[in-house]
Amino acid sequence: MRPLNLLNHPGLAQQRRVFHRRWTSLSGVLVGGLLAWGVLEWQIQETQRLQESHSRLKSAWLERTQQNQAAVQQQNQQRLQLTQAAHLQDIVTHQQAWLAVHAHLLSMAEKGLRLSRLQSEAGHAVLHGEVNRFEAMAEARQGLAEQLGQEVSLKEMTTGPASQVSFVWETTWPALHMPPLAAAVMPGKTKP
Repeated sequence: MRPLNLLNHPGLAQQRRVFHRRWTSLSGVLVGGLLAWGVLEWQIQETQRLQESHSRLKSAWLERTQQNQAAVQQQNQQRLQLTQAAHLQDIVTHQQAWLAVHAHLLSMAEKGLRLSRLQSEAGHAVLHGEVNRFEAMAEARQGLAEQLGQEVSLKEMTTGPASQVSFVWETTWPALHMPPLAAAVMPGKTKP
């Protein structure tokens, strides 16, 4: 038989095992809880950092988008202004051409040329008029052709009593030929 040892009593050994299980379980729960809390805190901080980074990136993206939209709008506005400026230049050229033609026809009226009708449409102009002599008509037609920088064709001519000459001239519309007309200047005026 074995000797009786009260320190290793079977009831005491079971109490130690129960105590040890409870203590290790409690310490495991405590350590697990601390680890879970640490991981949760780290995730919260990481989430906040990512949200701040996301908000910075989003604001930078919005700023770039606004800058791009402003740049596109500015380009569109500049393109519109250039188009309008070109259109206004066409109008100025057209007006200068008409003023130059008008000035030339006025100077020819002093020499006996009378226009009865001026018709302009679909890229060409038709002038109906009368003059006292054939030579004056040829001179006026040549001067108008030089003023326009293009051919003025004689479409119809009739002679009347007392050497009266009626004529119909036709030419292409002056505004379609910008370079010669841009050089046309009214007498006493300077080029723009």
